[in-house]
Order: sequence, then structure tokens, then C-alpha cells
Amino acid sequence: MALPPGKPEVISREMVRPSTATPDRHRIHHLSFFDQLFPSIYVPLLYFYLNHETRNSIAADVVRDNKTRVLKLSLSEALSTYYPLAGRMGDDDPLTVHCNDEGALFLQARTNSELHAALNHPDAGVRDEFRKLLFPDDLCYKSTSCSRPLAVQVTSFECGGIALGICVSHKFLDMFSFCSFISYWAAIAAASSLGHSNIKLHPLEFTLATLYPPFDLPPPVNKTVVKKPRKDVRYVVNRFVFGASSIAKLKAIVGIGRVENPTRVELVLALLCSCAISAASSSKGRGVVLIQAVNLRRRMMSPPPPARSVGNLSSVFAMSIADDMVEDLALFVSMLRRAKTGYFSSCAAESVGINRFLDFIMKTVKEYRDASKEEEAAAAKVYPCSSWCGFPLYEADFGWGKPVWVTAADFDEATDMVLLDTRDGHGIEAVVSLEEHEMAALLRDQKLLAFARINPVVDPVIIR
Repeated sequence: MALPPGKPEVISREMVRPSTATPDRHRIHHLSFFDQLFPSIYVPLLYFYLNHETRNSIAADVVRDNKTRVLKLSLSEALSTYYPLAGRMGDDDPLTVHCNDEGALFLQARTNSELHAALNHPDAGVRDEFRKLLFPDDLCYKSTSCSRPLAVQVTSFECGGIALGICVSHKFLDMFSFCSFISYWAAIAAASSLGHSNIKLHPLEFTLATLYPPFDLPPPVNKTVVKKPRKDVRYVVNRFVFGASSIAKLKAIVGIGRVENPTRVELVLALLCSCAISAASSSKGRGVVLIQAVNLRRRMMSPPPPARSVGNLSSVFAMSIADDMVEDLALFVSMLRRAKTGYFSSCAAESVGINRFLDFIMKTVKEYRDASKEEEAAAAKVYPCSSWCGFPLYEADFGWGKPVWVTAADFDEATDMVLLDTRDGHGIEAVVSLEEHEMAALLRDQKLLAFARINPVVDPVIIR
């Protein structure tokens, strides 16, 4: 597939190190039990920003250079606080991070494309291929073993707009911690643009390993929550966007009496999963399991973690999907709510003792591992899902306004679903990866097409 003119070209690459050296007392960072369970893959997000300053070509060059300089200097300062992101995993101990200030990878790229032309190209496939080039070194969802925990690519467009591709290791941060880091980095950059020097930051805690020490588990533990890519299967990724009006219609269909105030995520996830299952002829006669990632920070945990804890405080729960749920959306939403409520109730009950709580979490992770093994043996079909809705992704203002669009990278190596907020905060964008023949059937499903737009362009009125 031919790319549009203006393929991004990397013009510089360097390591950005913390602006101040990490003190000796922080040189070793221990990973927690939850860090231990999460995979060594990058979580990739892409932020698009408009140029609100000038359209003059010479002045636009100055604007681009200034933005890159501000991003680089502010990242250096942010890494002084988030120092593990500038370190490296220990070769001898996979649960230890050497905070040696080696730094984060920082790439600068340029394209002679206009931002609106790149995002609104009439061919969705071309748009997708172009977006992949906006991430550093094709690191999306790749292993971070023996690599850097953080990589950034800043791509400048002809119009002065920029794309900020960020890949951070899931071994270090969950989405809460990721957003905290981005917010801090953005605050430093914005203050620099305004000529301010002091940034108020609530004290961070890098002490989760003390509260939740790692278990003695046989290696490689990080494979317990990641599905192995199948080389014999081609996967296809599409974006499904559900606007606020579509979600309101789904809510009306589910009915007020059957599920009390269903959430956007419950409605969209139930519809997507039911349609994906219907599209998968290979799932006939096999068990079907939904695996959903969950945020534990707001749940009852004893002792409670510090509010500003950095690291992973997330887990997963498994839910078996019966045939009648696929045909009845209200039933699917009801069972999803029941499974989620039951999981969190168990978390609260087991959190009275740290060992009981961690044993319970290990049990849920084992359910995921067992389901994945059954899928490899063709005995089950597994649908993993992560929801990043509700996180302040669109609040990242580096001094030139909030992003016009935030999206995830395409993950075309396994079945996967990632849900994000739309820009207005009321809709949901779902990035879905399925086997090629399943995706083809899904794109013909009128039940889904009645509510979702497939690979829509970003609002041209907004980005012109």
C-alpha cells in the first residue's frame, strides 16, 4: 500500500537523561508483585496537536523547533522525578531496575504532509500505515526486554502541528501512572512556554514493592498475561467509534429496568464482544472467555496504597460467555456487571490480609493463563479487553493546547480490544484486532454498523 507524500523522516535521535542525577538512595528500584505480573511490552499512545500560532512557512519552522526543544528539556526535568523511566532492567534480576540515568530514547522526525491531510486521507488503510510511522522504532507492543522503558518520537508536520508518539513499558507503569507522568511532563513544558519555573507536584511514592512484594514464581512470569502471537494467522485492525447518541440508543435498548445505569464501557464492550463472537465461526462449539483489565486503585485494599503510587496496580478478571448472552445485549451487559461486581467484592473480602489478597490476584491471573492455554489448544476463544476510558488523556497540554486526537497503536498480532474516550469525553473509540476472516464478517454486521462508525476521519473542521 502506497503511503501519501510526506513519509516521516527521522532527522535526529538521542538519549534524554534526567536534568539532575538520581541520588544514590534511589539507584535501585524494586518492582512490585503487580509489576511482576505485567508483561514487558510497550503501551503505545499517539497524541496529535494543532499549530495555533502561524501558517508562515519560515515562522512555522521556528515554532516546530521551539516545540521540540521544549519537549526535550521538559522531559529531562520530568525524568528527574520519574527516575526509573531513565533506568534499565537488571540483567541478573528481572525484578530490579537500575536507575542509572541512561535516559529515554528521543526521536525527532519531520514530514512535508499537512496534519489534516495525513489524518483525513480518504483511504483508511493509508491513514493506518502512516500512523505506524509516528511511533519510535516500530516499538508498538514490542518486547522491552533488555531495552529502554521509555521511547518518544516527535513528528513535525508542514503546518506546524505535531504528533507525539510515546511508548512506555507496562512493566513500569499502569495507565494511571502513565497519565500522571504525561500530566507532569506537560505541566513542566507548559510552564516553560509561559516563562514559569516552579511546578507544584504532590510527592510521588515508589514504594509499591514494600506494600506488595513480588512472589517467588517460576520464570517467565510475564508470559502469564500475554498471548503469544500466532504466525499462521493474519490479524486486521479497525477503529470503531461510538458517539454519544449511539451510546444513548444502546442504553435505551438495554432498558432501565434490567441493568441500572449501564456505563458506556459496559454497553460498547457487550456489543463489540457479541458481534465479534458471532463473526468468529471458529468459536462454534468452543468455550468463549472475555478477559478484562481492571484498575484496583479505587478499590478496597488493605493496607491502602498511597494516592500517588507509581507502578502497576491493576489486574484482570475472566468471564465465560454463554450462547444466549450473544443474542441478548441486555443479558450480556447484566452478566458483565455481575462478573465485575463479584470480582471487586472478592477483592474487598480478600484484602483484609495482604497474603490472601495477593493469592486471590494470582488466582485470577491463573484463570487468564489457563484460558489462553485452552485457546492455543483450540478448546476456547479468548477476547482480551482494556479500557482506558476515564483517564485524562485529552488533558495533556504542553503549552500549545490540548490534543485534537489521542489514539492507541494498532496491535495486529493477536485478538485484542482497547477502548478510549473520544475527544468530547462522551463517546468511545475502540481499537479492535481480530483474525482477518473474523474482521471481514464483523464489518458486515448490521447490528454493529447501526451504532459504530468504522475508521472515521478526524473532524476536518477541528483540524484545519
